[in-house]
Amino acid sequence: MTPSPASRFGGFAAGHFVVTALCAPLLFCLPYFFGVAVTPLGWLWMMALYIPAGWIVAALRGWERPSPKDGWKAVLYPALFAWGWALVGWLLFTCPSLLNGIGFWMLMSTYFLACPSFMLMLTALDQIADVTAQSAFGLTWYLCMFLAGLLPPLLFFLGSLLPKRRLTKAKNVIE
Repeated sequence: MTPSPASRFGGFAAGHFVVTALCAPLLFCLPYFFGVAVTPLGWLWMMALYIPAGWIVAALRGWERPSPKDGWKAVLYPALFAWGWALVGWLLFTCPSLLNGIGFWMLMSTYFLACPSFMLMLTALDQIADVTAQSAFGLTWYLCMFLAGLLPPLLFFLGSLLPKRRLTKAKNVIE
């Protein structure tokens, strides 16, 4: 079955929240129970979870390989949503008004809504922490924000392209 863009977006959202639900508690539990902190590059293994998530969701929903146009939509729609969320949160956070509290909570909510992307943002901040405030949000920051929005849907989509076994093609199917 060829899914609609809305169906692919919904499938990505489901897989995305499962990946976040797996990653977020680990960040709390590892240091507390085992004394092991997640490394600064811990976001890499978290992002890698999007590949099997895409494969599982595509197999469960019976998705076929999309056309190139639908493939672009499957990656760009969630990425645009993430970039829009981050941009609105950042604008509200930096506005000198009462709304900066809302912007702060929008940005902090990404921990619970998109844990791997949040960890990438923290890694970027850690890498540029020694830089002055004026250049702290330079090219490195914006590149990481671009990747934080693009990598989850891209890896999820690539995972959805992995081959799946079809039960109807098995030799022992009873007709």
